[in-house]
Amino acid sequence: TPIANIHHFLSIKLNASNYLICRSQFLALLCGYDLLSYVDGTTKPPPTQLDDGSSNPAYILWHKQDQLLLSWLLSSLTESVHAQVVGLESSHAVWQYLSSSFSSQSQACIMHLRLSLHSLKKGADSMSSYLLKAKSISDELSLASKPVSDDDMVLYILGGLSSEYASLVTSITTRVAPISVVDLHGFLLNEEI
Repeated sequence: TPIANIHHFLSIKLNASNYLICRSQFLALLCGYDLLSYVDGTTKPPPTQLDDGSSNPAYILWHKQDQLLLSWLLSSLTESVHAQVVGLESSHAVWQYLSSSFSSQSQACIMHLRLSLHSLKKGADSMSSYLLKAKSISDELSLASKPVSDDDMVLYILGGLSSEYASLVTSITTRVAPISVVDLHGFLLNEEI
């Protein structure tokens, strides 16, 4: 089955510092296979037995699917994180544990990324390197479900330029039509001082 081989799609194992990246990887696969409801708890397990006391085939199917998901989740963890979830018996329990354990770290990471973007300065970096740093931070915020708008990104990039670029910044900020990040990128590379 496709779900049995799902671990082949995972390029990164979850450790204590990459939850946001791994979460986005997990969510894409879970949504792609229509399995998010297992881990987020919206798909509840059917009763284990039918009214006549016999095993419920729907529960057996649900349990098999959940155990495959659990196996996939466990194979996606580093050894140190895996040790934290030993004894949890469902994909939902593991998902909830990981979410609650790493969410505060994630919030701290988001704040750090926002501050990094806000305080980013070009300094002696080449324009290409400076723009790559800004894009990397923006990409990480997007992975954390906190995307930076184009308008804000333009302001962050312009705000990190030195006074040497003052006339260029003025010409961009006084334009009638707003400039996109892509257009700004090309413009700044052409105008590098």
